[in-house]
Amino acid sequence: MALARILTRFPHLPSLGLMVMSLPAYFLAYQQNPALHFGIGRWDGAFLGDPTAFYPPVRLSGPFRNPDGSVEVREFVGRLTKRETSFHLPFHAVRSPIVLTIRCHRFGQQGTVVLRVNDHHIRDFLFTKTSYPWGGIRAIVPQDVAESGPLRITLAVQGGDEPPSHLPPDFGLGVDWLEVAPMSRGAVLLPTPGQWVSLLLLLLSAFAFLRLLPATPAQTTFVLLLITGSALWMLVAYSVTGQRVVSAAWLVFPVALLALRLAELIDSWRRTYFVSTNYDDVPRSD
Repeated sequence: MALARILTRFPHLPSLGLMVMSLPAYFLAYQQNPALHFGIGRWDGAFLGDPTAFYPPVRLSGPFRNPDGSVEVREFVGRLTKRETSFHLPFHAVRSPIVLTIRCHRFGQQGTVVLRVNDHHIRDFLFTKTSYPWGGIRAIVPQDVAESGPLRITLAVQGGDEPPSHLPPDFGLGVDWLEVAPMSRGAVLLPTPGQWVSLLLLLLSAFAFLRLLPATPAQTTFVLLLITGSALWMLVAYSVTGQRVVSAAWLVFPVALLALRLAELIDSWRRTYFVSTNYDDVPRSD
């Protein structure tokens, strides 16, 4: 009886409780993919530290090693960078060092690539004319550096000859992708502040949108449950892509609300216009 009285007085309490419980559920779902792959070339704007240090996406080709050990040359979309560039990855691991792998290439140009992570020097990599195509770089980021925040990766090319005419004069690297993975099984991944904000915006905007519709409290709770379940499933099944979808999904509800309001205005204008027109067309008797 007491519960019934509470629900009668606060009919949306289950919806608010569901939104609160979604926060630890999101944190647990975030732990399911400790190793993340960040592709560069398509839908990568959120990962580029300084977009002006990158050239537009371009189609490249290079060797890929198959599981059976054979090597196959494939085409892919990547980016060319300037001599100094940076990446901002939404990856924050604690209680573990991390392994950072960058598939990149200097196209036979000599030079030293200086790797810095979160403003700490990690390692220098020497590229020569005989460096394996797209062999890339691989480094271990110490635990204290990884724990200092989401990864801010800086690559600076030093030395080397002037690039040939088919490459930009300030050419740094060709980049295909970046991968990060914690080394310890006890590692904990922390969602970034922006990811927490995106989740809250998704739930709050959905709740506000449903409140403006003729939806009952039970229907509101059910729809919020579907949205939360879908967001968690995307996060677990598609990792980085799921993060992108969840981060942008909240925009659906303000856009839908604007569309509904616009439709109401158009319908009101149409009714007023046609009623006025029909009234003017009625013959008047003197």
